[in-house]
Amino acid sequence: MSSLLTDLRHGVRLVLRAPGFSAVAIATLALGIGANTAIFSTINDVLFRPLPYGDPDRVVMVWEEVSYLGFPRNTPAPANYLDWKTRNRSFTDMAATRGAAANLTTGGPPEQVLGRRTTANFFSVLDVEPLAGRTFTDEEDRSGAPVAVISYGLWQRRFGGSRSAIGAELMMNGAARTVIGVMPADFSFRSEAGNPIEFWTPMQFTPVEAANRGGHYLNVVARLRPDVSLDQAREEMQAIAAQLGREFPDTNGRVGSVVTPIRQDLLGNTRFALVVLMGAAGCVLLIACANLASLMLSRTAARRSEMALRVALGAATGRLVRQMVAESMVLAGAGGLLGLLVAPAAMSLLARLIPPIFPLAPAARLSPALLAFTAGLSIVTGLVFSIVPAVHAARASLNDALQQGGRSGTGGSSFTRDALVVAQVAAALVLLIGAGLMIRTLANLQAAELGFKSAGLLTMRTTLPQTKYADETARLAFYDSVLRRVSALPGVESAAYVSMLPFMSQGNTTSFAIENKVVEQGQDAVFRAGTPRHLQTLGVQILEGRLPDERDAPGAPPVTVVNDTFARLYWPGGSPLGSRIRFGGAAAPWRTVIGVVRDVRERGFDQSAKPGAYVVYSQLGNAWIPDVLAIRAAGDLPALVGPIRQIVAEVDPEQPIAAIRTMNEIVDQAMVGRRQQMTLLAIFAGLALLLASVGLYGVLSYAVTRRRREIGVRLALGASRTAVVSMIVRHGLLLTGAGLAAGFVLAWVATRTMSTMLYEVAATDLPTFAGVFAVLAAVAAAACALPALRASRLDPMEVLRQA
Repeated sequence: MSSLLTDLRHGVRLVLRAPGFSAVAIATLALGIGANTAIFSTINDVLFRPLPYGDPDRVVMVWEEVSYLGFPRNTPAPANYLDWKTRNRSFTDMAATRGAAANLTTGGPPEQVLGRRTTANFFSVLDVEPLAGRTFTDEEDRSGAPVAVISYGLWQRRFGGSRSAIGAELMMNGAARTVIGVMPADFSFRSEAGNPIEFWTPMQFTPVEAANRGGHYLNVVARLRPDVSLDQAREEMQAIAAQLGREFPDTNGRVGSVVTPIRQDLLGNTRFALVVLMGAAGCVLLIACANLASLMLSRTAARRSEMALRVALGAATGRLVRQMVAESMVLAGAGGLLGLLVAPAAMSLLARLIPPIFPLAPAARLSPALLAFTAGLSIVTGLVFSIVPAVHAARASLNDALQQGGRSGTGGSSFTRDALVVAQVAAALVLLIGAGLMIRTLANLQAAELGFKSAGLLTMRTTLPQTKYADETARLAFYDSVLRRVSALPGVESAAYVSMLPFMSQGNTTSFAIENKVVEQGQDAVFRAGTPRHLQTLGVQILEGRLPDERDAPGAPPVTVVNDTFARLYWPGGSPLGSRIRFGGAAAPWRTVIGVVRDVRERGFDQSAKPGAYVVYSQLGNAWIPDVLAIRAAGDLPALVGPIRQIVAEVDPEQPIAAIRTMNEIVDQAMVGRRQQMTLLAIFAGLALLLASVGLYGVLSYAVTRRRREIGVRLALGASRTAVVSMIVRHGLLLTGAGLAAGFVLAWVATRTMSTMLYEVAATDLPTFAGVFAVLAAVAAAACALPALRASRLDPMEVLRQA
């Protein structure tokens, strides 16, 4: 122990003796260790910290498999869920839930809150107990009893956390519901677009819903039996799906099932993005280690005579190695401590990639696991970049040192230093190409054709409660009054109500039939409804025919507008105008196609366009009620919120507005994950480029220093200064070329794993590869030029006198 402390004290003295070198080394390590610490903390929280459910590893989500429709899975239909529940033997229980919203008018100003309708066994399947009160009974579920379980946040906000909330009444959508339970603060399940779920009410399947196999809107959660594996459950559910396909070929003929662990389901592509970022941070740390190993080699070579003399005087080789390792450990320890200060900044960026349900630790919290990881990483890092210099120090020979003293030569470690530079360039190339691909992805997203005009569009939700607006005439009167007053506001060009905004849903589809045409079994269409001028307000481009307007009143012939994909798929080379389509079942009316519009990215960037149809709400009846108010205006959009809120309150004092956002914000939200991924990759790539260029500069500078006598002799014998520059640059470019070649192979393989993170750019995109090659080559050339110019300015007579 005493010898270890002695070595550490000696290491501290060596670090303090070279403050410039030590500061660079510690800062370099802090960046590498800080980045890896941040990603470890995030991955630990996301992949290993328990979800707020009992035995969460046994909880799974069950979906319909519908890859034939162009996407892998779909929300289940009620009748399919009920059959799954009764026929399976793999699960202890299976529950269903769907989204809901309510206007809350108790205990404060009107407020719209998001919630979920659930079957009575929902909480027991998740194995979660309420913080106070109880959850639903089967009888309350069947009868649709006016009860509600509320979230911890709503309990605090509306009841001040008082136990008197149990048994109190909440006015939700104009009807009283009794609060029977409060859920714990950490309970969450499938938030809506990042917004918290604040209440749960009974599902109450009606007979019509229980028989419905065409409407797909449920989330189904199940708990595996203790003796059943995930693969066994998948096999059984596929068998049940095949059985239902034979029994109900019209709706289930090609519908399978998908069973996924709930953690995997909630994470989606986030897990893979974290793995990629972890690999990128690891590359940065390895480059830093290679850089420091090269610098340590240079210091070791400078102290070669000292080391050899100490060995000749009887110092043990192991002692010299321990002292070098101790110096590295001091540097790594200081880098680790500083890295703990760097990590929170990276953690705040990473947090934006993670679904809200995952309980991330605060960025400033130093948990035991985080401290242990940072300490372990610092120790491993110190060992990694000290191994090569220590080995060279152990080989120190007094005879060799004295023979090389004052003479030219590159030293026995030149090959090692060159190899380290090649490795740094290769790793930097991989990271730069990854960042380049993400930059191309973001550029493609920003330039993508949306099919509508997002600029100048303000949106908000005014969901009308069914209990208060059961009559269609009352709803239409509300819409007409609000739209008339909003349209009269200064700067407003148009206003409309729509059932769903672009980018806000990958579902909300319906089956359809085309008069005198065969429609493929199970084919559905994106279905949107709105007030007459909703397409004009959204800025959707008309390609053929006309858009709906005031002529398409409730008593007029039913009409529809289809998108370009719909038209090309069913009327190739022709026009759909005048054709008739029926949406839903056989009882639905035939609708005449009056127009064709450009494809709108209704389902976001990652889903390809599918048949889409747009209808006028007043020609629909009670289905597909629009609740999103869209306002196209010039000028300051947020300034309109106050006047619109006042207008809605004048029409109905109990009606709140919610989800106030511009359409540009909604589109930007769809890119936020990739933007954060690009930012982090770009930061890592920039660090890698800086470290690689510094490493190359360091090796060439050291080579110039070691070869001063040789260069002086060359100049004295008549060699031109251009030839000296060429010699040094050629050495640097040779190392760069070897690194680029190795990096190209690595990047060609590694970037293929990024395909799910990219958008309209190939993982092996040659322009990106070529651009990164050019950037890295230019930086390398600059790193080579400085030592080369320094070598060319040497005075041969002065060099020879010092030899």
